[in-house]
Amino acid sequence: VTITTALSVARLEGGVMAPFMGYLIDKFGPRILMLAGVGACGAGYMLLSRAGVLPVSDNFQLVYFYAVFVLLVQGGVSAGMGNAPTAAVANWFQRRRSLAMGIVNLGISFGGLMATPLAWVISQWGWRTAMLGGGGLIWLVGLPLAILVRHKPEQYGLLPDGDEPAPPVEIDASPEGPHSQSRGIQTPVETEFTASQAIRTMAFWTIALMFSARHFVTGSVALFLVDLLQDRGMSHVEAAGILSLMALVGMPGRVGFAWLGDRFDKRKVIAFCFVFQSTGLILFTLLPGPVGIACFLILYSPTYSGVLPLIPALQADYFGRHRFATIRGLMAPVGTISMVSAPIVIGLIKDAFGSYDPAFLFLGVLNVLALVFIAITRKPILS
Repeated sequence: VTITTALSVARLEGGVMAPFMGYLIDKFGPRILMLAGVGACGAGYMLLSRAGVLPVSDNFQLVYFYAVFVLLVQGGVSAGMGNAPTAAVANWFQRRRSLAMGIVNLGISFGGLMATPLAWVISQWGWRTAMLGGGGLIWLVGLPLAILVRHKPEQYGLLPDGDEPAPPVEIDASPEGPHSQSRGIQTPVETEFTASQAIRTMAFWTIALMFSARHFVTGSVALFLVDLLQDRGMSHVEAAGILSLMALVGMPGRVGFAWLGDRFDKRKVIAFCFVFQSTGLILFTLLPGPVGIACFLILYSPTYSGVLPLIPALQADYFGRHRFATIRGLMAPVGTISMVSAPIVIGLIKDAFGSYDPAFLFLGVLNVLALVFIAITRKPILS
């Protein structure tokens, strides 16, 4: 109960803080937010390794756990591990934005591959050692990479996609004498919405609601998949192995569907992915044993992974890149409702039926709601 409550509070905190964090990212750049977020998250996991063994009262132990998890771990994730790197990619890429975001999102798959070794570390040395080592690993990998991040190409005399501004060329084409004009690569001009203009469009709300419905499904699958597989008779390490396999199978989807998103209508690619996600989840619950797991891995994993880079790329295409993080941050509270309620709803279904299978069947059907929202999304016109 304590962990579930902490997770819900942390998700609520993330949604509430997202608009403010998005504004800070656009104003000061993603690097400073990433450094602060990675530092806080790593420290939080290290401090969590001491939860429950401090020489203080039980009530203070509980306060310590909530404070560290919500403020440091979730606060660090909100500041530097979601919106910030995505905003950097949105600013630096335009023609192949989806593919760039897909490559960046491979990091999530690499993280998922750590589920099996993490479960093994916990089984051998306990969760405290895993927390301590995980925090150190976050610092070791995250801090050097965060230092390399840059905000916008214009700050370095460049344009998106590595294009260089065309130099002025002197020509004599008027009675007044020589004048200059630009010649060279012309980067497509994107429409730039302010946050207040974006929030008044239908596209803002359909994208936000689509993301919310999707996250209800994918967040629940990630959270309860191991429990479901254990209910079916797998050990904890074996179930974590399926989670790692899900991340591995999903890796081609992150890049492949992102590549398609740069060449075809992103809405249609996203809709295709949603159809196969729902099919994979439904077959997973209806077909027993390895057959159901195979359907889940083949149909759900690549398409679940493929949608992730396409949603922010679609947002950047529709609303521009200069206020990308602010607009994305404003969408986050809409999804907070689903993130907070999902564990509660899935828990209630499990208690009612005594199994997670009906809950996963419900998720497969609910995913159709995300398909409806993306189907009615249309590119906004700046008036």
